[in-house]
Amino acid sequence: MQDAPEENREAWTGTERGAATEGDILENLRRAVEHAREQTVATGTDPCSSRLFAALADDRVQHHFVKHILSNEAFSRAYCLGNFIPEEDRLIFEFVCLPPKICLFPFKFLVRINVITEKVIDVIDPAPALLPVSEQVPGAMFRL
Repeated sequence: MQDAPEENREAWTGTERGAATEGDILENLRRAVEHAREQTVATGTDPCSSRLFAALADDRVQHHFVKHILSNEAFSRAYCLGNFIPEEDRLIFEFVCLPPKICLFPFKFLVRINVITEKVIDVIDPAPALLPVSEQVPGAMFRL
């Protein structure tokens, strides 16, 4: 996703009041999702981005997303792993550490989503460390 418009940058970051609160982060996440949806209107959405938007509308996914941000981690990317079960897709949300926190590997959580209803089935945090090799290189990757 592109940077927030200059005139709205403080509103996006919560910096006008110092450190961002959980409410600030939730509001910024909702704005980022809405902004990303607006950007995809012109180009259309593929099944993975549609599932990504559906997952981010779920309260459990939002809770895990905010938990990582409050743990001094920055959102890096989200991507689909594909269908392990025909009616289900798996999404990975990946975060990297911000100084002074140090991590050797990114933190990830996994979201299982029904591809028919686009409802979240489960959130697994942390995501399993070992994924089949064929799924470690997803076909689509998204950055917010």
